[in-house]
Amino acid sequence: MSDLSDTPQSEGACPLPKRVEFAQWLLRFVDPDRSSDYRDAFWDLLRALLTQYQGDGKDGIEPSSLSTQDLWRWALDGRGKPFDDLTSEKARKRVNPHWSALEQSFAELQGRFTDAARKAGFTGLLWPTKDKSEGGRSSTYRLEWRPFGVSTALPTLPADYEKQPFVLRYREDRSSLRFSLLGRLFLWPLLFRRHGDASMRIDGVRRYVPAVGLGLMILLAGLPVVIVLLQLGKGVLEWGWIAVAAVFFWFPLRPLMRLYDRFIIMASPLFYPFSEKECQVELVRDPEAAVPPGRQRGYNLRLVRYVADCPLCGGNVSLRDGGLGQFNRLVGCCDEEPGEHVFSFDRKLRAGHWLRSRW
Repeated sequence: MSDLSDTPQSEGACPLPKRVEFAQWLLRFVDPDRSSDYRDAFWDLLRALLTQYQGDGKDGIEPSSLSTQDLWRWALDGRGKPFDDLTSEKARKRVNPHWSALEQSFAELQGRFTDAARKAGFTGLLWPTKDKSEGGRSSTYRLEWRPFGVSTALPTLPADYEKQPFVLRYREDRSSLRFSLLGRLFLWPLLFRRHGDASMRIDGVRRYVPAVGLGLMILLAGLPVVIVLLQLGKGVLEWGWIAVAAVFFWFPLRPLMRLYDRFIIMASPLFYPFSEKECQVELVRDPEAAVPPGRQRGYNLRLVRYVADCPLCGGNVSLRDGGLGQFNRLVGCCDEEPGEHVFSFDRKLRAGHWLRSRW
């Protein structure tokens, strides 16, 4: 039996009995009979991990990681299905596509889990975690205890970057983000398929469709506008009305027109509920997607909000368009002093440094 202090679950100094109690609570929380939100197959993987976790924990044993085959065996057992002929190859083909969906959905529902766990008296969450093994060996899966405010490990910064003035680290806040009805209606004609409340997915030959789809949408939507303008102008196009139409099309189309070269931009307000704070649209390549040899992998289009703690005053830093002072860039602006406490934003490093002022 491994020592508690040497295991990832011991982070945050949470004793094993408390973590076992949380596993029991979360297992009831994600009960598919309690809520239809947890009926997808990938939630079976989480329930399998929770069942194994509380089983070992009740015996006073620090829960161990599960191999791919063991994880799928637990999932099948939870659904009351036979697993006598289960092989590692069969398990890998089933677990791999479900695991990425579980990670995505768990991150998107983090706010819901956090709020409920706080009310229940807990100080953190058990996160589903995958440990990739080298040398061709199978990956392992476990539940990692993370205190509130801790989500994913941040990339290591280069040594020279640390020398910049007032370096901060960005974190994701996707607890309540979701596409609005208008956003989904806008994206679905481009053959994006829904991958979650805050994520759309495109893969295979469909990855070429958005560029063509945008042109068709502009053409189909623009033709009635041109006809109306001709009627209003009595057969002659008026430049004033054309300018109004151009602004109308620019407003919803801008997020996708510039996304493929920048990978992250500010989201149009049409993409998310008006009650939400500003957020970003990010294009993320999916390295875990299973594709035939020689084919490019798919990618996810997702809503995300990057925030940080201001190292100058302790306020909240959120991303905004850089404007004229930081043209064609996203910058982090402190809510307390948005004109002076301005920071760069590096999407890959999840970091930024002080730019002194916005202008």
